[in-house]
Amino acid sequence: MCIILRATLPIPEIDLVMQLTRHTDYALRLLIALATADSVRLSVAEVAEEQKISRTHLLKIANALAHAGFIKAVRGRGGGVQLARVASEINLGAVIQASEPECCMIDCTACKLIRSCSLPRVLDEAKAAFQSVLAKYSLADIVSKGLPQSQAN
Repeated sequence: MCIILRATLPIPEIDLVMQLTRHTDYALRLLIALATADSVRLSVAEVAEEQKISRTHLLKIANALAHAGFIKAVRGRGGGVQLARVASEINLGAVIQASEPECCMIDCTACKLIRSCSLPRVLDEAKAAFQSVLAKYSLADIVSKGLPQSQAN
């Protein structure tokens, strides 16, 4: 799963692609797997194998999600991970902000045009719109088979 948002900026020649990191991709995969597991605890190894991703990498992501309060982790025999709250209470925007806290679309620090260029302001506006749309949805919205709740209104 790769989440890509394609947006056309006010400048006709620019076609911007906003792509989330692999870390966020895997975090969302884990959360979706847990949301569809009907409150059953899953092992990270099971999810990693099913998704064909590194178990070690997914363990790090699960740890971060647990620290952020999205999942609960239980160690030992019969352990595993499960959602810390019901899926309808887990906001996608919050998950992505937790997974990508320093998501910077462009680094202009070394650019000689920084004083006369408004591209960072335009990109900040695009990022805010992207985050605003994600904040409308919960984990339950994306695992449901029907129309997401915020679109049904």
